[in-house]
Amino acid sequence: MITHAPTGRLRAATAALLLSALLVGCAGAAGAPSEAPSADPAPSASPSPSPSPSGTPQADAGVIDTTSWQEFATDDGSIAFRYPADWALEAESERFAPDEGRDDVDDPFVRWMDSATLTAPNGQQLLQMTDFIDIGGTCGDVSEPVEVLATETGAGTALADASATSIATVALGTVDDRWRVGVGITGDEWLDATETCAISFVLGSSDGGVSIGTHFELAAGGEDALWTVDTLDDARAYMETAEYATILEILRSVEVA
Repeated sequence: MITHAPTGRLRAATAALLLSALLVGCAGAAGAPSEAPSADPAPSASPSPSPSPSGTPQADAGVIDTTSWQEFATDDGSIAFRYPADWALEAESERFAPDEGRDDVDDPFVRWMDSATLTAPNGQQLLQMTDFIDIGGTCGDVSEPVEVLATETGAGTALADASATSIATVALGTVDDRWRVGVGITGDEWLDATETCAISFVLGSSDGGVSIGTHFELAAGGEDALWTVDTLDDARAYMETAEYATILEILRSVEVA
């Protein structure tokens, strides 16, 4: 089987990890990254040469200064979160009225749909949020392995049954025998599967439901070059970067009504 190099930002993170491991024999182990994300495709600080066996990211051991972070909240207050001042946020609120203009509906459906995206200084859109979600469809014949690489307690409750949520880092096998990485808040029931075709980063809110993470739906099929890697080691290498630690800190700040 031909082995492809990791794509996007994950390729750079893996290369930094390999270089750091080569330098250990001469100068001792490299420290965990302590700098904020840079404008380069990968942080300038070298990641630790050996990922944590437990899946707990060593990059998270450093302190991220959030004193200058900005705050975003939807107009109805269904979700709020904080983000770095040098990340670009684009948000919009759109009126959704499918029954507008109909005279055969006594109680027309009208609501506002809120969405937002967060783009890092390197120009890559890394997080997205929407409070109007629709989960449906079936996997058909597609079923790929799932590896839960790290979890911690998340905000709110699960969309389906009001159980717990987790901030989860997940690797989902792809149809071409690679791995697709996703980070977001999801109901714990989504993390129980050993095989699936997709994982949704969704949770409940006063508005019915909300999604926040690197993906709304992490899928085994289709194209997703930014988040696709060759091996689980490549995924764990990304978990050692300051960019990953910043994503975690944003998700930890999430509050839902």
